[in-house]
Parts: sequence; C-alpha cells; structure tokens
Amino acid sequence: MAVVTVTSTSPSTAHQDLFVVATHKVRDRNAGVPHQWVPYGTQHAWAPGSRRTLCGEWIAGWEVFWDRPFSARPSDACPACTEATLPEEARKRLDRLSPARP
Repeated sequence: MAVVTVTSTSPSTAHQDLFVVATHKVRDRNAGVPHQWVPYGTQHAWAPGSRRTLCGEWIAGWEVFWDRPFSARPSDACPACTEATLPEEARKRLDRLSPARP
C-alpha cells in the first residue's frame, strides 16, 4: 500500500479545507434529507487541527459540520471569518473600522 501526501502552498487552495463550526445545531425540517443537523446561529470558518476559528474564537464544545465547507454566501456567515478567507491583496483594500470619536 502506497501513501501519497499532496502539499500545496498555492493561495487559491489555502482555504479550501475550511469547515463550518457553530455553537449550536438543530434539525432541519425543510431539507430533502429528513432531520439533517444544520448550524444554528453564526457560522464560523475552522481549519482541522486548529483550536480557534479564523476570527479567533475558541471552538471548545462547538459543533463541527464535516459535510459543510465554509462559504461566505450565507447571511449568517461570520464577517471576520469571511474576511480572513480573502487573499491578502483583497484584505488591504477593505475599509478598516475606526474607533468612534467622542
């Protein structure tokens, strides 16, 4: 038996192994698969092997949805995780939030 390890440092594949994690899960009553578990609340991006989401939240006790790759498309996707998935050049163009002035 041969073991093949594929390693890629290409920026386009840097975030392809991100999965959805959430603090809660519920049964989906609308899907074609009856009573499938779905995330409830904010969907964060998580890379296997890490203890934190891309936005820096600890994931201890959180639900991992192995069948759901992270996507920025759902409205309940974490904005900070979404920003972290962007290429560096795109992040430089984003407006930074400045603290409120008195």
